[in-house]
Amino acid sequence: MNSIRLASVLWAACLCAAGPIYNVVDLGTLGGASAQAFGLSSSGIASGAATTASGYTHAFVNNGSGITDLSLNTSASEGGAAAVNASGQVAGTAYINGQAYATLWMDSTTQAIAAAGSYANAINNAGQVAGMLTSDGQGNAFVTENGAGVDLGALPGGTWSSAYGINDAGDVAGYGQVSGGDFRGFVWSPQTGYTILGTLGGANSYAMDLNDSGEVVGSSQTVSGYLNAFLYSDGLMQDLGTLGGSSSDAYGINSAGDVAGYSYIAGDGMTHAFLDENGVMLDLNSLLDTPGWIITAAYAINDSGEIAGTGIFDGVEHAVLLVDPPGADTPEPATIAMAITALALLALFRLRPLQRLKARQPERRR
Repeated sequence: MNSIRLASVLWAACLCAAGPIYNVVDLGTLGGASAQAFGLSSSGIASGAATTASGYTHAFVNNGSGITDLSLNTSASEGGAAAVNASGQVAGTAYINGQAYATLWMDSTTQAIAAAGSYANAINNAGQVAGMLTSDGQGNAFVTENGAGVDLGALPGGTWSSAYGINDAGDVAGYGQVSGGDFRGFVWSPQTGYTILGTLGGANSYAMDLNDSGEVVGSSQTVSGYLNAFLYSDGLMQDLGTLGGSSSDAYGINSAGDVAGYSYIAGDGMTHAFLDENGVMLDLNSLLDTPGWIITAAYAINDSGEIAGTGIFDGVEHAVLLVDPPGADTPEPATIAMAITALALLALFRLRPLQRLKARQPERRR
């Protein structure tokens, strides 16, 4: 192990040594075998999709008083809730007679906001929705403006695009096809239009979320061909690495730049949810105060540090919310000393350009 990696391990170890960080809040199921929480508001409202006892997938929202089936007693046979904002507006997709409709659930009402062949993937606190709609036989990213969907078109040379994240300024993150058939992550803004992101050395990249500072997260192929989670900031794409497996994906970012996602662990037998803070990827399962759970994926993180995702308990997949227990962020004196040592090592090694270059090129399983 080289010195920069040793310093990073010490830093990660001191974070873990601070004691339990997260309690698992079981959001439950809709009677079926699986549930996933995809969206999370600033106030801790979660949304997602869950199977019913009959095997259908329904959209749900959970505001702390229990899980609410949003697809029940509507014309939709199935659905999924991708995102929720501070006002409790939920954006997602409802399936009616086999067709997908971008949908907004609000105040006990269900409203299709685009025609058949559309999908809502994100919503901001102003109520703007972003997703994908079908136009002239191809899928294009869209964003709502004054309640109407605005077709953002395809990327130059491509025939397909979709939006997956939107911030409070109305900027959108997603990915689309470019000339040659590859896919690239993008950021779209009302002022500048599309900005196409690069990759981590491979052919494709996929942007999934962005914060109000314009930091973007997603995944990109590396030269090995595997996908690695990335953080894009100030024109630079940073490889966040993995939890020991061959690939990882980032899905959520908050205003502090904390990133949530999932990664294969060593052996690639399963995925674990991760939290990346200050460039250090931590396995969320090492930070739990609630026994019996395996948190397999994290899809959203808010500014309070709460995380929405999926966990397995007694073999059943549940939608979960991870929350800070009181006093979890107060480390012991020995932990503080270890943190100071780790930070000193990291500062020292930043003076060594060769070691920094090597540290940005972690090993990849081929």
